Amino acid sequence: MVNRDGVHYALVHGIIIGITAYLSYLSDPGSSLFSWHPFLMTLSMLFLMNEAVLIFSPQWSLLPKKFHKQLFMDCHVYLQLVALVGIILAFAAIYINKEDNEKPHFKSWHGLLGLIQVLLILGQASIGSLAKYAKLFPVKLNVGKIKTFHDLLGAIVILFSSLNMVTACFTNFFASQTHILLAYTFSAAFILIYGFVSLRVFMTNSRIAQILK
Repeated sequence: MVNRDGVHYALVHGIIIGITAYLSYLSDPGSSLFSWHPFLMTLSMLFLMNEAVLIFSPQWSLLPKKFHKQLFMDCHVYLQLVALVGIILAFAAIYINKEDNEKPHFKSWHGLLGLIQVLLILGQASIGSLAKYAKLFPVKLNVGKIKTFHDLLGAIVILFSSLNMVTACFTNFFASQTHILLAYTFSAAFILIYGFVSLRVFMTNSRIAQILK
């Protein structure tokens, strides 16, 4: 008999890894300055950030359950740190590319949502760092409340990531290389994946669960 949990596990990670690989192939990183934007954004937002969240769910993490909880926390931090660097570089690539081509910034929904998302991610990273290194501050901080806000802001980041990836499917870059049906297919996949990941945030986080009661 087929293990349903195993099938769902393979489906979730298969979609994340498969779409990341496909969009990385379409991006052809290194072929131009612009090529680094879709490549790094896909790698950071779709693969690294989602896997960094799923790592806290024992049945969904890519890491075996036998590892110590601290390792899961460390991997979450490292994955998010690499994702943050990738997002900043991707943002710089598209900004410089538009400057070189004398094109306006943040005029499309994709560009505007991308700007908001980057600002939210920077805020999210700052709050996460504050929670992790609260002991280094001379004043006593309420780590519990900081972590709760970090988690809630993370859910908002996931929402904007979903919207941003969906709008990316209807950019000139994507439309010029794929069929419109694939744009709608990928959009549906992004909504499902990010929806699932955000659900894991609420279901596995006791602090958020207390707020929602």
